[in-house]
Amino acid sequence: MSEEELLNIQANQLNREIEKIKWIAKNSDHLIRALRREVTEHNAEYFEKDKPHLDMIFRGDDFRNFIENYISIKL
Repeated sequence: MSEEELLNIQANQLNREIEKIKWIAKNSDHLIRALRREVTEHNAEYFEKDKPHLDMIFRGDDFRNFIENYISIKL
């Protein structure tokens, strides 16, 4: 891969991340409500189980993945 190709890939990735940041800045309340709704729904499902396993609760990377997917859909 040439240096120019590598720099083009990097520039495209950077621009995508900047667009995500701009979207979050403009839509932070909307994103927060959606994330809270998602956590609430997952918690309800989790606690409906007779013997829920702690690894199945919505947490950590689940938050990041939800936000990433949610923003990607909106852009």
